[in-house]
Amino acid sequence: MTQIGKYPVLRKLGEGGTSEVYLCNDPFNARDVAIKVAFQEQFHDPDSGRRYRKLFLTEASLAGKLHHPHICKIYDAVAEEKLNYIVMEYVDGGTLDKFCRPETLLPIERSIEMVFKCTRALHYAQTLGIIHRDIKPANILHTGETEVKITDFGAALISSSFTTQVSAIGSPAFMSPEQVKEQALDHQTDIYSMGVVLYNLLTGRLPFRATNNFTLIYQITNVEAEPPSAFRPEIPAGLDALVLRAMAKDLGARYRHWEEFSLDLAELFRARYQRGTKDEPFADTDKFATLRKLPFFQ
Repeated sequence: MTQIGKYPVLRKLGEGGTSEVYLCNDPFNARDVAIKVAFQEQFHDPDSGRRYRKLFLTEASLAGKLHHPHICKIYDAVAEEKLNYIVMEYVDGGTLDKFCRPETLLPIERSIEMVFKCTRALHYAQTLGIIHRDIKPANILHTGETEVKITDFGAALISSSFTTQVSAIGSPAFMSPEQVKEQALDHQTDIYSMGVVLYNLLTGRLPFRATNNFTLIYQITNVEAEPPSAFRPEIPAGLDALVLRAMAKDLGARYRHWEEFSLDLAELFRARYQRGTKDEPFADTDKFATLRKLPFFQ
């Protein structure tokens, strides 16, 4: 493929089960973009065609609507009879998947900072009535040391009235108990998934592992995860508690709001890794600039 619509193709970046992604040039805006081209045959599948089309149209509907430094921008979307594609911001760096193996773990403070930024992005999405529903390392792009951008909002639940809906869309290992049971969902399902992402980044393993989905679902709904420090002893007790609270099966015990989750991450980072106190400024860093003015840090 050498051309996608008005965009010259530079090279293929990769492909998944439902689409392939190309690095292209946007000659009208003088920038490189990533274009996700849906496999046409998926739309004609008698069993799953309607679902795939809905996922594509959901992500396409967000073009130009999400403006946050830690969400991958969607510039344009085209749905034609023989070609369906989404034009996105190009992020050079890959996904967080590469850091979720025991041999490639990041320093603890870097994992905390990246997840903090994700919590701010997902809080922003929630204010627009958007629940992602498929948070996992493969859907978080990174560039530089700790810059991240959440992508792939195809599974998102969009509601102007903030109502919940039932859906089993998502990746089983990162699904909340209520999601695997196909119960009504709200933003707390994303909080759970973000907790699993942090667990994965810290330990290089998933909290629940099974050879089949039936066993995995049983574990997610009935078995308590071991603390991350069981696999990485240098993880402090406060971080253990934070991760397990984000992954609590009981919605009442889980973080109820993104702000709570963000504040605990920020305070843990500051106290443990910047060796600061609540009376000190954030020195030369702007890592938590979005929270500086909150009374919590005054």
